[in-house]
Amino acid sequence: MAFDQTTRNRLARFVSDTRALLTEEFTRQLQNEYGLDPASGDVTPIERLTALNDRQLETARILRETLDYYLAGNPKADAKAYQNVLERIVREQAFTVLNRLCALRMSEARGLVLESIAKGYQSKGFQLYARLAGSALGETGEAYRIYLFSLMDEFAVDLSVLFDRFSPQGRLFPREAILLKLLVLINDVEIEPLWAEDETIGWIYQYFNSKEERKAMRDASSSPRNSR
Repeated sequence: MAFDQTTRNRLARFVSDTRALLTEEFTRQLQNEYGLDPASGDVTPIERLTALNDRQLETARILRETLDYYLAGNPKADAKAYQNVLERIVREQAFTVLNRLCALRMSEARGLVLESIAKGYQSKGFQLYARLAGSALGETGEAYRIYLFSLMDEFAVDLSVLFDRFSPQGRLFPREAILLKLLVLINDVEIEPLWAEDETIGWIYQYFNSKEERKAMRDASSSPRNSR
């Protein structure tokens, strides 16, 4: 399938929609669960997060370590600096989740993995997994999340830079309702043929950054590069 302007525009719209969906979701998670507010820059002391389980507390600790790391070169950081860094953390988490799910969808299109994303809960791979697991993994949504995590862990053996679920940039995952909306966007019939194209992942990387962000990165091309 040729990547003409119409095709690129449709893929750009997909990336814009998924970025907005995940950005809103992870902003909410930081505010409501992890005591980090990208809107105000406020950071709640971790000892006050008494409602979190051990896994969530570990994520809260890692998010704060990431925040401190990004602020290390700015010892007099004000609220705006905290806002900017927390927005960056949200953006990185959203970017990671989107690329992981798209990479799995592209793997399906190449026969490298059983159907897992293309039909959501009805995907052949998950249906087989659910039959084997029975009720041990809980409700369907929780079982599907664990199934996706098992795929990521398997791929992480060779592609840890993308699939390592324990990396600081990949600690968050969307709630079930948001994940289902994300799957609808990924499986839209208008972009279905693109998952078999090698160029798709490159365009996704490019379109995730807005025109203004890409221009800023190009303008800074003579400066030392950061992770972006």
